Amino acid sequence: MPLDPIADGLWGVNGHFDTLPFRGSVRMSVVRGAEGLVLYSPVALEPEDRQALAAIGPVAAIVAPNLYHHRFLRAAVEAFPAARIFVPEGLEAKIGPIPHAETMTRASPPALPGGIESFILDRHAVRETVLFHRASRTLVTADLLYNYQPEHSRGEKAFFRLMGCYGAPKVVFYHRFAIRDKATVHELIAQVRDWAPRRIVMGHGRIVEAENAAELFAAAWRPFG
Repeated sequence: MPLDPIADGLWGVNGHFDTLPFRGSVRMSVVRGAEGLVLYSPVALEPEDRQALAAIGPVAAIVAPNLYHHRFLRAAVEAFPAARIFVPEGLEAKIGPIPHAETMTRASPPALPGGIESFILDRHAVRETVLFHRASRTLVTADLLYNYQPEHSRGEKAFFRLMGCYGAPKVVFYHRFAIRDKATVHELIAQVRDWAPRRIVMGHGRIVEAENAAELFAAAWRPFG
């Protein structure tokens, strides 16, 4: 199936990107809210993917979650012209104008369909926006947590072992150099604990399914705060 069901109102679409040492895996999250679907971190979509999305509901919004997950954004915007487009502050300065894009900030968070909440890690160089799908109690992130496991490719496993980020939900070390204000890490952890997710769907790695998912996330991020 082009869409991988994760929970009620939540799907994943798996994709790939080519980087110098290996071919990387990446996941787009599809989240259903009251007014339609949110495509979070678009991947390359084949015709069958677009058909499968059309079968489950209208695409209400497309979210480029941070300053790095944007490679397939323009194609998604073209495929779903009625969707609202939300991008992080600084993305258009990096890659050029995106038609009808709305910039996400703390003062102007994304207007997402009902049942989907957000938090913007704006005092961090990546400027990631994470989502929370209340109906399934799922935290959705792109790069704020990795969980590479044995099922991943040989190149990914080797690289992330070197990064100290393999075998368990972890935060890769270079986030330490991207944090501009450690208070924002404490705010992130507090928000995730308040949401109390039982699942974490990330852009890279095995999905975390655990009643204590918030504490797993907090433990991974605590050394950076």
